[in-house]
Amino acid sequence: MNFHDRKVIPPKYIYLFMTVICIIMLLLSIVFESRFSFLKSITGTIVTPMQTGVNAAGSSLYLGVKNSKEKKALMKQNKELEAKLAEYKAKEKTYEQEKYELKRLQELLELKEQYVEYNTIGARVIATDSTNWFYTFIIDKGEEDGIKVGCNVLADGGLAGIVTEVGNGYSKVRSIIDDNSNVSASISGTDSLCTISGDISAMKKGYIHINYIDKADVIEEGAEIVTSHVSNKFLPGILIGYVSDVEMDSNNLTQSAKCIPVVDFSNLSEVLVITDLKKTYRTNSKSKNIYDSVTSPDTQVPEETSEEYETTTEADDDNDTEATTQEEQAGDSSEETREDAVVPDDQNEREEQH
Repeated sequence: MNFHDRKVIPPKYIYLFMTVICIIMLLLSIVFESRFSFLKSITGTIVTPMQTGVNAAGSSLYLGVKNSKEKKALMKQNKELEAKLAEYKAKEKTYEQEKYELKRLQELLELKEQYVEYNTIGARVIATDSTNWFYTFIIDKGEEDGIKVGCNVLADGGLAGIVTEVGNGYSKVRSIIDDNSNVSASISGTDSLCTISGDISAMKKGYIHINYIDKADVIEEGAEIVTSHVSNKFLPGILIGYVSDVEMDSNNLTQSAKCIPVVDFSNLSEVLVITDLKKTYRTNSKSKNIYDSVTSPDTQVPEETSEEYETTTEADDDNDTEATTQEEQAGDSSEETREDAVVPDDQNEREEQH
């Protein structure tokens, strides 16, 4: 007989046959319960362990499937929570940054109100030098915003520097801690004048230098240092820092000290630029401080910059020239007088010889 020609009984008939057998066995066990007691005990002995094992396997499988579903649900929920947590952290950082920026802007506004007598404009620092100190930096305001070379720059409640270069949309600022910076200053509450000299090396220790203090002046520790009215470049009355460690110089003619700047030059974000120039500021003083300079001696100052910076100097030079001319004329007159006084003596000698 060919294997392929053999008839295959459909599974449904087999299931039906087994069902009928089970029903018959069930009915017989009920009707003839006493006669099939030994069969029940045998069946119980064999089936019960199998049933226990099947139940245990089923329970384990069910728990495994259930745990797997719960694990997947928990993992999905965990990912969603992690995403929300990351979003909240990003928002928190944004809020902190905005809060910090708001605080800085409020401080800038307070600074603007402190120097309300000057025209000012706020600016953001967009670039700096390669070091950790802002001894030169660039701001995002330029010529079109009314900024000119020589404009004073403020930050943190005091003087930060002066504009040395202006372009379209930017300006370059040299801070007072730069090695080539010298600022004419006065010590608040006194008539004492001095010069604030920048020094990057000293600034790493937290101070810059105060020079040319008169030896007769009594300077208190912690006294305020402000820009002097005799400065050619810096407007008067702007806070620079505080006095520390006053000592007599080796020449016994002047004193020196340390200046603790009020501005944090390791972290500048926003600054306030005074658009008024010193040349437009009117003062009754005809004095000027020869040490007032923020440019290197080797630096070539543009003509426009020189005109802006030297307006006061030219006026003083004119006064000096007039005084010198008067002295020369007076000297010439006295010489002529002396010559006139000598002539008669010569004549008398000649007369005696004759």
